[in-house]
Amino acid sequence: MLVFAISFLIGVSQLLWLPTVKLFWLIPSFIILGTSMFFRFKLNKHSNIITLFIAVSLGFSYAITVACYAKEHQLKNIPSEYINVVGKIVNLPVFSDMGNRGNKIKFSFNIHSVETDYTINKVLVSWYNSQETIETGQVWKFKLKLKPIHGYRNPGSFDYSKWLFRHGYDATATVKSAQILETHSVIDLKSEIHKQRLNVAHLINENFKSTRIQGLIQALTIGDKSQISYQDSKLFQDTGTSHLIAISGLHIGLIAFIGVLFGRLVFIVFASEKLNRFKYEALFAITFAFLYALLAGLSIPTIRALVMVVVFSLSYAFKFNITRWQAWSFAMLIVLLIDPFSVLDVGFWFSFGAVAVLMFAFTGRKNTKSKTIAFIKAQIVILIGLMPLMALVFQQINLLTPIANLLVLPLASLLLIPLLFASLLVYTISVNMADFLFGLVEKLSIYMFNILDYLQQFSFLTIPIHNINIITIFALIFLMSILLLPRLFRWRILSVFLIVPLFSDEGNDIQDGEFQVNILDVGQGLSVIIQTNKHNLIYDTGAKYESGFSLASTVVIPYLQHQGIKTMDKMILSHADNDHAGGVDEILKQFNNINILDVMGDYASCQYPNKWYWDGVQFEILSPFELLPYLGNNSSCVIKISSQYGSILLTGDIEEPVEYRLFKNLSHEIQSDVLLIPHHGSKTSSSLAFIKQVDPNIAINSSGYANQFNHPHPTIKKQYLKNNIKFYDTQNKGMIELSFLSNGINVQQYSDINHHFWQVD
Repeated sequence: MLVFAISFLIGVSQLLWLPTVKLFWLIPSFIILGTSMFFRFKLNKHSNIITLFIAVSLGFSYAITVACYAKEHQLKNIPSEYINVVGKIVNLPVFSDMGNRGNKIKFSFNIHSVETDYTINKVLVSWYNSQETIETGQVWKFKLKLKPIHGYRNPGSFDYSKWLFRHGYDATATVKSAQILETHSVIDLKSEIHKQRLNVAHLINENFKSTRIQGLIQALTIGDKSQISYQDSKLFQDTGTSHLIAISGLHIGLIAFIGVLFGRLVFIVFASEKLNRFKYEALFAITFAFLYALLAGLSIPTIRALVMVVVFSLSYAFKFNITRWQAWSFAMLIVLLIDPFSVLDVGFWFSFGAVAVLMFAFTGRKNTKSKTIAFIKAQIVILIGLMPLMALVFQQINLLTPIANLLVLPLASLLLIPLLFASLLVYTISVNMADFLFGLVEKLSIYMFNILDYLQQFSFLTIPIHNINIITIFALIFLMSILLLPRLFRWRILSVFLIVPLFSDEGNDIQDGEFQVNILDVGQGLSVIIQTNKHNLIYDTGAKYESGFSLASTVVIPYLQHQGIKTMDKMILSHADNDHAGGVDEILKQFNNINILDVMGDYASCQYPNKWYWDGVQFEILSPFELLPYLGNNSSCVIKISSQYGSILLTGDIEEPVEYRLFKNLSHEIQSDVLLIPHHGSKTSSSLAFIKQVDPNIAINSSGYANQFNHPHPTIKKQYLKNNIKFYDTQNKGMIELSFLSNGINVQQYSDINHHFWQVD
């Protein structure tokens, strides 16, 4: 069973790196399957190798079939007009206050009918400045602006398009107009569950005044993390405790254990010859876990955890003649059959991986008498066992994780969560008693946040791994095996030194005179990273929004960490617009002693004339000529970077008046091999005279996918193409990497080498 389950998983896991999926690929898979079955049954040959081929072929074929079906429903292109659809709201709407920009409601919408021949089934809708009351189960007729699923495409960035695909969304949409269809309203079980979850959310908000604690309690009870601030989400991420706010194995397992204790109590009171104690315990464990999963909205992680609870409980209750490994294998097979896209979730790998590591480390060992010692050992074992996965997924190992879990997990699992559910239960009997319990829950929540806030200071315990490759992963697996297997030799802890080279910084391969320019995909904004042999520079940071969401935190800094860039010598803020300079505070928190140039007067002046040299590369500021008066876009700091191997002109958001001034006064200086297109391709920039004077071979534009400004404007793009200039845009294939090398200028687009089947070109 174990060999079959792992082999089936290998087959399904091919989804992780396939650039496309086609039903044609089933042919070779069926050939391998048929040949393996022939050897297995006709020739009566039994071996793990044959089982492996059969299971891998079955897993691959099943995954490809499901993926092809899902891709058939995806929206491929942006419709030119608004589309009328009728459907039902199927989840808890998320309400956001965007400050001066009004409000936004976000919800899942299952489409029942659409006026065109689109085959989309489910869309994620954003409704701006709505005054309507939105509830789960309502049927609406919307006029929607549809867009294919899309996300930022950079090394280290969160893959939002994968998240959307994985959760079944065929498109995203914004509302143009709406009409509720009262006569078509449908009440079903799922809608009723969501309504009860909403009632619990209202109860929580009424009894907890702190929005921070409201967000935490809603996450722990109904699985709604939308009220947790961006800062707190990062807090849980930095301390390695994100699993605390994602209802999955930990929470479902805890509630199931409470069910076991309750079942044992019931057995003592109502002992029966027909049902033994184990069946009582299993029955209540499954019931409690199922009810909690319903309260959490039957989300994907809760379903996965529920399946594991059911399998292990039934094997425990009926004393099936299977080992723990067989139960683990059976649970994983059921999860993959129900949802093969589970392999796209990091949580799938960590949940099944953590259970496997614990079984691997403790099966056959003598039990530790002290529960505290056993808990501490379990945290250390999980850290060691999941090191290869941490390195592969996050490119770092967070040594803070076991420390945080040792301090916070007992508080959450033994006190906070049981007390929270006890208070909700008591509320139905006595409001006064519930108020007292809610007060205790609030105090425990404050203690937990205080602990995590303190631990967040120790960010140095997060060790980056820059040299991720197949050798790195096998080295970590080898180390894990040595440390977790029964004692091989007395001083096995010294084996840790075998992986020290993995954490070393090899530096970059850039030679003197060479340089690399990376135009990051930050949507409708700009952020550029420039590297020479020994120096690094940031030109603009991307935007930051009132919600706390920042492109510097979610794109720029993760990219720098992914690339192993630990220091930053200089940062240039082209001008004050949010989409260019919004993330300055996040960059300053990440890097100390950084030299900053700007045109707003907050830092050192970015003004012509100014130049410096790094490692055989010249940096020259060409505009503005004067800092006052500040002219917004036309005060943008223009910088030329050049060496014997090529040059690039970074232009910020300058418009035609400044372009005219530049080609009249600095006609020779602005000539460059590569031009970063001014103002994202706006019609107010890129005059023909300026383009001809710069005379680039390559033009790079930074703009957001399907942005509201229609950047780059078609006439501007056409103007570049008519002049035989190669045109690249971050909204098409993500980050654009320019390497100015001794053998020429190399251009590489991120999606050309990192394309996945769930993405829409």
